[in-house]
Amino acid sequence: MLPEVAAAAVLAVLGCSAGDPGLRRDLELTRAEMRTVQHENAEMAKRVEALSAKVDLLAARAQRAPPAAVKTHAAEPIVPPDLAVVKMEPQAARAAPRGESLRRPRRAPPVPVAVPFVDPDPGTLSAMRARRVDLAAEAQAALDAAHRLSGLAAARALEEFSSSYPSHPSADNALVEAGQARAGAGDDESACALFARCAKEYPAGDALPDALEQLGRCEARKGRDEKARALFERVATDFPNSSAAKRALERIAAMPGTGASGAPSSRPGAVP
Repeated sequence: MLPEVAAAAVLAVLGCSAGDPGLRRDLELTRAEMRTVQHENAEMAKRVEALSAKVDLLAARAQRAPPAAVKTHAAEPIVPPDLAVVKMEPQAARAAPRGESLRRPRRAPPVPVAVPFVDPDPGTLSAMRARRVDLAAEAQAALDAAHRLSGLAAARALEEFSSSYPSHPSADNALVEAGQARAGAGDDESACALFARCAKEYPAGDALPDALEQLGRCEARKGRDEKARALFERVATDFPNSSAAKRALERIAAMPGTGASGAPSSRPGAVP
């Protein structure tokens, strides 16, 4: 605004009339030029501020950058030397442009997929069959030898038989017999452990009713009548036609709290 004041003062000193249209036009032109100069100065100030901000940013980056002597390199990918990139041939080859030759892509290398079929050696098959027969004979001989013993010696032999031939049809029965032999020798703790082992390892074996019935006897000897009753009831319910079920019903009838009919209660059986 200072130049406009100066222009007005000059006009007053000269005694010029404020209503002179020529002077009024010159004054307006001068004001327009001054506004243009002010706008340009404002634009230049904005540019200076932007350049100053860029300079500050570059200076900050330069301070955080590692020294020029230290060079960092990205880890180079490890490519096997025998790696080859093969393009599969398309189903329908396209026509090459005029004047150009169509470069056919390479086919994939053949992969061996055939497996030679070799008949088994007759001698090996014969040896395998003979070994199977020998194992069956060995197992039966070991079982017969255990049955000829008595007491703890029989128990140990039957346990050894069950451990050596766990897939034998009599392996679960051997555990029950071993438990009964130990119980007869006064080793109730080991006997109960053998009955529990039979029930756990052979849940579908034909010796399961006897194992559960013997486990009920173990619980009864320890004074745990509820667990014993649950085991006896399970035997009587799940295996009603077995001899173990008959013995279990007799044990239930002799237990205190059983009705006159001697029928098992409706409580579910416990799983050992």
